[in-house]
Amino acid sequence: MKRVQITGKSVRKFEDGYPIVSLTDLENAKDFDNGAWVQLENHGHFVATAYFAKQHRGIGFVMSLRENEDIDERFFTSKFRAAVAKRSAFAETPAYRLFNGTGDGLGGLIVDVFNGKYVFRWLNTAIKQQSKLIYAAFERIMGKGQTILADFPGQEHLQLVSGDFGDQPAEILENGVTYPVDLTVGRQQLALEFRDIRAWAKATSQQRRILNLYSAETGLVTAAMIGGAIEAITVDPTNRATTAIQAQLAANNFDQAAVEMRTMDVANYLDYAIKHDLKFDTIFINPPAFIRGKKKSFTLEQDLQELIEQALKLTQPGSQVVITTTTLMYSMKRLRDTISDAMQNYTGHVTVSNTYLSPNDFITNHADRHSEALKGVQLTVE
Repeated sequence: MKRVQITGKSVRKFEDGYPIVSLTDLENAKDFDNGAWVQLENHGHFVATAYFAKQHRGIGFVMSLRENEDIDERFFTSKFRAAVAKRSAFAETPAYRLFNGTGDGLGGLIVDVFNGKYVFRWLNTAIKQQSKLIYAAFERIMGKGQTILADFPGQEHLQLVSGDFGDQPAEILENGVTYPVDLTVGRQQLALEFRDIRAWAKATSQQRRILNLYSAETGLVTAAMIGGAIEAITVDPTNRATTAIQAQLAANNFDQAAVEMRTMDVANYLDYAIKHDLKFDTIFINPPAFIRGKKKSFTLEQDLQELIEQALKLTQPGSQVVITTTTLMYSMKRLRDTISDAMQNYTGHVTVSNTYLSPNDFITNHADRHSEALKGVQLTVE
């Protein structure tokens, strides 16, 4: 295994559990070799075993801080054993996250469960090179004969590794609501991190008017309608939101007439709604990091405050606004600061009534403040 020298400044953060290697951690940037498994050293002293992989955050992941620990089937088995034990409370849950990358000590791999079928999401080629060992380790813990599906960035369809697809789409029953998920398709269709917010939406939507902005895969509209909402409008620039919501409503034998689905720029719809003095009881906002519009693109960093300010103009006393982001680099602190700035420009009285993070199956690495999959803030207009 190649030995790579890192800076003295980087030693402490890795020893404190930080899992992501950056190019600035290397004494010589030319030591980066995409896909290589390496030993990180400082002045000849072992610091960590890691692997290099090009990705949107950093250039690789730390695997072990033990110099003599082999990265083999036994190593991976220990990771799965610990992950399964931590999620014993979810064993009977139809859909949950069994393995959450750096939160479970193995950056680059996510495993989701859908009705007893396991979807392995390989986030880079370096970790996927170890797939044979990792699948074998997984079967040591879960037993042979499992249905395992594999997803890799850029794949349109999931690969069947073992078992069978069964009837598709799979019907995921969560809190009395059915969500169809086609396990032959690679893209996410039900965002598992929104489970708690879906439960809240179902429990609190009786006789309420719902506005849903961007939230294509969250399942929030369906949860709200099953929970007794009288009508909903969902707005998304892409037609995938319409397709997903139509399939969810049909799976619950729910009349789609009460849900208006608009494929258009969210900013344009907000202008229209404000002009016509439309009011909503609950507004869900889950914007992407970036999306290109016909006239203007949306960037989370620059445009979220204005989006919140516009949405608040559609509220009335008793309205609630839930603002969420799954963008890793957009922290809860940044979200709360942006919301606070927007609230200062609102003429009415609004308070923060709740906050949301990912549910307990989304175990995070506490040394990595950007590892939280979901950040959310709930506002109440008084």
